[in-house]
Amino acid sequence: MKEKEIKELRRREFEERKHSSELLSMIKDIEKKNAEMEEFLSNLTITSRNDLLKEITSDIIEKNSIIKEHGFFKENVYVSESVSSELISINSIIDNLVSNIQKNPSKKILYLRLFLDRFHDISDQDKNVLIQSVKDEAFEGLKEKMLSLINIFKLEI
Repeated sequence: MKEKEIKELRRREFEERKHSSELLSMIKDIEKKNAEMEEFLSNLTITSRNDLLKEITSDIIEKNSIIKEHGFFKENVYVSESVSSELISINSIIDNLVSNIQKNPSKKILYLRLFLDRFHDISDQDKNVLIQSVKDEAFEGLKEKMLSLINIFKLEI
């Protein structure tokens, strides 16, 4: 009986080693594929957002006869780098604000207060009035209201 048990144990041990070597082989294949994928991704060129926007604008102008007829040219459409980067940062801050409010609507006033605290030129009383004017605003309209606020007060972030 002991000899039978020993043979059974050896057979199981052999099977486990076989499965382990198969698993190890699979893991090595996965690691090789991951390394190939990392190399491929590192060789990709990623266009900046500004360059993509310029490309899209250029395509729209080239393919739209109405715009061509009115005399708009590529040079007139591009925004300077400093203005466009400022717009991008303002938009990203406002997008972040709206996203936070969407994730946690119960903290809308807190997020609005934190946003308005960035502007030192606005008094606390004015901030309270602004919060009251936008606190019931829908998510879609909130971004436009915040952008108009920045434009009205000529605020810089």
